[in-house]
Amino acid sequence: MVALAILSLTILILTYFGSSFTLTRNAQIDTQAQAFARSYFDNVRASWSTRAAFNAAVLPSVAPPSGFSNPSASLATVQTIGTQVVLRRITLQFTGPQNRSYSFSTEVALPPL
Repeated sequence: MVALAILSLTILILTYFGSSFTLTRNAQIDTQAQAFARSYFDNVRASWSTRAAFNAAVLPSVAPPSGFSNPSASLATVQTIGTQVVLRRITLQFTGPQNRSYSFSTEVALPPL
């Protein structure tokens, strides 16, 4: 009986550590995906810091970190005043390890004069 109880406890502990390892790894991948998206959006904001660059609406190239693939960035107009676009939405989509899909969006406003 004692041996069975020890064996059961050992299996329970090993199962806990196994699932904990998987959850930790998934959290690390999600954090890396978020950092990549944040870096890309910061790059867009920096390159669109002037009205001319904002109006040109050229998105920087996307170079994903190792393990991530199929990046694509799309652009949509969110708000206009008259004919002037004042707010744009950028959506970044890519595939991560384990074929998980990620999609992040941000909005960028027309820089002031």
